[in-house]
Amino acid sequence: MTANDTVLPDVYAWAVAQRHITPDDVPRMADELGHDAAVCHAALTELTRRHVLLPDGDGYLAASPDLAITALVGPRESAHRETERQLAAAREQTSHLRHRLTELTPLYLDRNQHGTAPGIDALTDKFAVRALISDLTAGCDKEIMACQPGGGRPPAALADALPRDLELLRRGVELRSLYQHTARFHAPTQQYAEAVLQAGSRIRTVAEIPCQMIVIDRRTAVLPHHEYRYGAVIVRDPSILAYLCTTFEQAWNLGAPYQTGPSAARSAVTEIKAAILTLMANGLKDEVIAKRMGLSVRACRGHIADLLSTLNAHSRFQAGVIAERDGLLEPRDDTD
Repeated sequence: MTANDTVLPDVYAWAVAQRHITPDDVPRMADELGHDAAVCHAALTELTRRHVLLPDGDGYLAASPDLAITALVGPRESAHRETERQLAAAREQTSHLRHRLTELTPLYLDRNQHGTAPGIDALTDKFAVRALISDLTAGCDKEIMACQPGGGRPPAALADALPRDLELLRRGVELRSLYQHTARFHAPTQQYAEAVLQAGSRIRTVAEIPCQMIVIDRRTAVLPHHEYRYGAVIVRDPSILAYLCTTFEQAWNLGAPYQTGPSAARSAVTEIKAAILTLMANGLKDEVIAKRMGLSVRACRGHIADLLSTLNAHSRFQAGVIAERDGLLEPRDDTD
């Protein structure tokens, strides 16, 4: 039988009052304290392990807790201080290494542009891209702006991003993310969003996002590579960065705060269907519409069927005519 921490103070106080006790005193102790004798025996063993009862002949002698602190806590605190000193030294070395390596970046960009323009670099290896993003976010001082198209993000990506983003928020970095409306209905993305929103992040959703983008401190942007699926283009050109930041702010101002309640869901579905209707009228195929809206093809076709039923149309062409007549279409993009 074990003794819990509510019994230990009673047994210790009784032992202090007696100054010296033996196992033969346990029945009297149990009777006076109102505890089971086996529990009192266990308490004596535990108090001895904690060094506040010291073996003395055939019994125990009560000792000051200060002696126990010196014997038990002191070495642990010394070990903790040494560990903290080593961690501080390791952080300083890491910071120094980061600074020295960062100094080499201009040399790389000047001499190894892979055919890109000044202020733009390309990476084709996904592991190099991940390492660069981790390095850029770790060195972020002020803000990160991110566009995440495609509906819900992969659970593995969210698991990697959550601790990193929470650390950024803890350091006071402003984190703003744009998702598509369809991300509101993806459970892993919902869980991620709830965690970072509670920590101070801001998330908005829009019907469409042109492409994935991360802008760090308005000094560096990471964009998808047009040829390599897992590659990235790194932008440091001030004019391009200004354009990307302006584009993000415009989309941000059009977005709705991330919410998952019934009212927010209905509003999101309404906007999704309105955007699908416009893309249908522009003659895009189901697969293209689904990709642009961050939907599966099956879900997209379900929305299209609902739209045809609502408009009482028998074809896409008829739906487009009705929608145009009733002013339901968003402004047509002639450059699409």
